[in-house]
Amino acid sequence: MILVLLGTFPLRFDRPLIALEQLLEEGKITDQVIVQNGHTDFNSSYMTFKPFLPLDELLKLYQEADLIITQAGTGSIIKGLKMNKKIIAVARLAKYKECVDDHQLELVKEFAGARYILPWYENDNLEEIISTANHFDFQPYKSSNKEIVNYLINYIDTI
Repeated sequence: MILVLLGTFPLRFDRPLIALEQLLEEGKITDQVIVQNGHTDFNSSYMTFKPFLPLDELLKLYQEADLIITQAGTGSIIKGLKMNKKIIAVARLAKYKECVDDHQLELVKEFAGARYILPWYENDNLEEIISTANHFDFQPYKSSNKEIVNYLINYIDTI
């Protein structure tokens, strides 16, 4: 199953759904596709839509997913990384009025640079990225929370 996460930001995000719809119509994706679509209305005969999900249901879908395609929100990405999921992340872009700025591009670049995720940039071919995900050497996610906490504790102790 492919889980698609568009987040809950109150602006539409059609681009991922348009690309997925085409691949589903052409039979290039045969997996079940479940979409947490938030504020994005989209008609499809191939995908199952769930605008907003309670946390327990969302976590269950994360666990069941073979692949996660997500908007590049930190929470959406990290939740999947902590479950060792294959993740493809696509940034919402300001030029399409999907967000107010392009901060998600920076997140995609950082996570992709560490090989935690595969990036899906604007002109990339989704079919190729999905194919790559099947054999890509995703690196295990290493949280730096302890390092940050230790840094803050040491800093406070020196004051």
